[in-house]
Amino acid sequence: MSNQISTFNFKSNPVRIQSINNEPYFCLSDVCDVLNVNRRSSEAFRLNEKGCNKIATLTNGGKQEITFINEPNLYRIIFRSNKAEAVEFQNWVFEEVLPQIRKTGRYQAEQIALPDPEPKYSRELTERQWLKLASLWFACYNNLELLGKIYKPLEALGSPYGVTAYTHATEYQTTLGALQRLLVPLLAEFDVDPRQEAHYYRALRTLREYQPKGLGAIVRI
Repeated sequence: MSNQISTFNFKSNPVRIQSINNEPYFCLSDVCDVLNVNRRSSEAFRLNEKGCNKIATLTNGGKQEITFINEPNLYRIIFRSNKAEAVEFQNWVFEEVLPQIRKTGRYQAEQIALPDPEPKYSRELTERQWLKLASLWFACYNNLELLGKIYKPLEALGSPYGVTAYTHATEYQTTLGALQRLLVPLLAEFDVDPRQEAHYYRALRTLREYQPKGLGAIVRI
C-alpha cells in the first residue's frame, strides 16, 4: 500500500485509508459515518492514543488535519457499536479490504483478470492421520467456544485483550466453517467406537453436526 491516502467504498460510503509504517490507518470520521456514530462521542470508545494519528489531508474545504486510527482502534469502535451496520462493516474490512491490502498493496473491488487455476494434488493418508485432522479442527472449535465466552468480560474490565479475543473469535468462526465443509466429505467413511476412541468420536461428531455461522457459512477453501 502506498503512502498516499486511498479511498474505498463501503455501500457508497467513502472510507479513506492511509499507510503508516506499512500498517493501514482508517479515517475516524469516515468510520463514524459508516457506523452512524456521533463523532463527538468517539472518545467513549477508549481509543488508544498511540494508534491515532492526525494527518494533513486535502479536502473540499482545503487542507485540514484529519484523525486516522489503526486496526485495533477500528475494532474498538466496531465492537462497541450497536448498529446493524457494524458486523457488516467489520466483515468487509476483515475479510475483503485488509487481506487484499496486505497481499497486493492496494484494494481493488473488481478483479480485472482471473488468476490461473491452482494445480491439484493427491495424497494418501492413514486413518489415524485423517482422524488427526478432525482432532485439530476440534481444538480450534474449543478455542472458539472459550473466546466467545471471555471477550465481553475482558472488554467490560477495560482490558485491551477484549478486542484481541473478539477478532480471534471472528477469525476462528470463519476458519471453522470453511474447514468443516472441506473435511466432512473427506471423513465421511470413518466411524469411531466412542468407548475406545472417545476423543476422536467427539471430534467427528462435533465436526459433522457443526452449523457454520457468519462468514463461516459462506467462505470456502
